[in-house]
Amino acid sequence: MARTEKILAPKKYIFGDYAVGTACFSIVDEGRQETLGNATGDRRIAVRLYYPVDKESVEGLERAAIFSEQKKTSVTKAFHLRRFLDEANVADYYENAPFAADEEFPLVMFSSAYQSYIEANTYLLCAMASYGYIIASVGHAYEFVENDYEDGSFDLFDKQINKDLYTSKGGAIFAQGKLSKARLSHKEAAEQMDAFQDKYTPYLKERVKEWKLDIEKALEEVKTRYADHIDLDNGVGVSGHSYGGCLAYFLCRYNEEFTCGINIDGALFGEYDDTPMKRPFCQISCPENINLETRPFVNTTADTYQVTFGDLRHLGFSDMKFYMPGKLYTGKLDSEEMFRHLVYCHVRFFDKYLKEAYVEFRGMSSEKIKYKKII
Repeated sequence: MARTEKILAPKKYIFGDYAVGTACFSIVDEGRQETLGNATGDRRIAVRLYYPVDKESVEGLERAAIFSEQKKTSVTKAFHLRRFLDEANVADYYENAPFAADEEFPLVMFSSAYQSYIEANTYLLCAMASYGYIIASVGHAYEFVENDYEDGSFDLFDKQINKDLYTSKGGAIFAQGKLSKARLSHKEAAEQMDAFQDKYTPYLKERVKEWKLDIEKALEEVKTRYADHIDLDNGVGVSGHSYGGCLAYFLCRYNEEFTCGINIDGALFGEYDDTPMKRPFCQISCPENINLETRPFVNTTADTYQVTFGDLRHLGFSDMKFYMPGKLYTGKLDSEEMFRHLVYCHVRFFDKYLKEAYVEFRGMSSEKIKYKKII
C-alpha cells in the first residue's frame, strides 16, 4: 500500500485585503519555431494569472484546483510523491473570478525552476495577489514537468534535454560543491561561476535567452488582455525561483520594461556584458548556493539586497517545502517561518519599487534569516 504524504500547507497564505482569482491561457509565438520535444510548428507558452478580487465577490464560490488530474500525476511522479492528497489540490483562489472593481494593480512576471511546473510557488503568488499585485506565472514548453494548454493538450518534459544539460554531470556536481564551499569575494565568485558554466553547463548558459523570449511574449499578451486592470506607471516587476530567478536578473539587465526584480536562489547562468545593473534587485539565497549567486552584487548602480535563509535548501523555497517528507531537499528551517519571510521579501520589495510606498526594506526578526543591503 502506497504511503500517504503528509501535507503541511501554510496555515494562512492569504494575508492581504483581497481574495484571489486565477485564470489560465496559452499563447502561440508565431514565427518562433519549437526546437524541443516532438512538436512541429511554433512555440507555445502557458500562463497562469493570479490577481486581486473583492472578497464579497467570491462568497459562496468553490475554490479552484491547483492541478489538473493529468498534471497531478506528472508532478507526483517527477518529485517522487508516492501519493498526492486531494485536499492539498485546493488553493485559496477562484477560477475566473472578477477583478477587484475600479482598481489597477502593478504587474509581476514569474518563472519557476527548470524541470518544475507553473504552479510550483502557488502559495507565494496567492499571497502577493492578496496584497494587490497581478502575477503572471509562465510555463516553458518541454522544460517543465508539464504544461497545460487552453485546447486541452499538454506537453511533458523532454527527457532528451538531460543529455544536454551537462558536459559531465559528475564533474559538474563536484565542481559546484567545491565552488559552494570556497571563501571568495563577490567578484571572484562571479568569475568562477562564469568559468563553471562555460565548462559544464553551456546549454543552460544559452537557454536563458529563450526563456527571456517566452516571458516577453507572455508580457505582451498579459498587457493586451488585462490592460484595464494593470498599473504600469513604475514598470513591471519580475521574480522567479532557481533558473526562473536567474531569468529575473537577466531580464532586469537586458529589458527596460522590467524595473526591479527578485532572484530566489537561482545560479546566475547566462552571458553578461560590462554594462552595470541599473535596476533595484533582491538576491535571496540558501547558504550552500551563495557563491553561485553573487553577480547581482558586482557592477551595479542600483539598490541591491541580499537575504539569506539559514537551514534551508534549494527546493525549500517552493511549495515542495510543504509537500515533501523529510529535510534532505528542503532543509530544516520551519516551513511557516520560511513562507512568512519569503512573502515579506516580495511584498515589501515590490511595494517600495512598484507602488512607491517608500517602505524600509529591513526584514523581520529571525535568528535564521538575515537581511542585508549591499549597495
